[in-house]
Amino acid sequence: MRIKVTFRHLDHSDELRQYAENRLQKLKKYSDGPMDVNVVLSSEKFRQSAEVIISGDGVRAAAKEEQEDMKAAIDLVSDKIERQLKKYRDKMVSRRKPSSLAQAPVKGEAATHADYEDDEIITVEKMDAKPMGVDEAVDQLQILGRQFLPFHNAETNKINVVFWRNDGTLGLIEP
Repeated sequence: MRIKVTFRHLDHSDELRQYAENRLQKLKKYSDGPMDVNVVLSSEKFRQSAEVIISGDGVRAAAKEEQEDMKAAIDLVSDKIERQLKKYRDKMVSRRKPSSLAQAPVKGEAATHADYEDDEIITVEKMDAKPMGVDEAVDQLQILGRQFLPFHNAETNKINVVFWRNDGTLGLIEP
């Protein structure tokens, strides 16, 4: 984590630099990879403002606070940016958990639209449906190591899907 402190319209102060760096060191726990933290401390008349911009590790966050005291502004902006990073981390952790779509209804029990109402689409993956025969699609499925493979059936000229069934055999969906 690299912290860069910039002073604008304010005398360079090692004390403020150290204070800002110490306050922002606790943000390290919200990131696994490298992060750049840019801190801009500025002064205009009676207003002291602190602005923090964080980028890296797939996250970008920014916050700005103005107070009469520079240390108070640094405290407030560090708390604000910490809340943003915590919210982002919690969002990423919740996306990693398996969704309730994986829990199918018990056999004999009908699934209703209300069962899946609160679920949202987590990721969208675009796949090209290349023209090929069924045998070639099975070979591609095994080579790629996927659970399913959509393809354009060269014989029927329609989109088909070849997939692994729960019992370990292959299945084919034809429209």
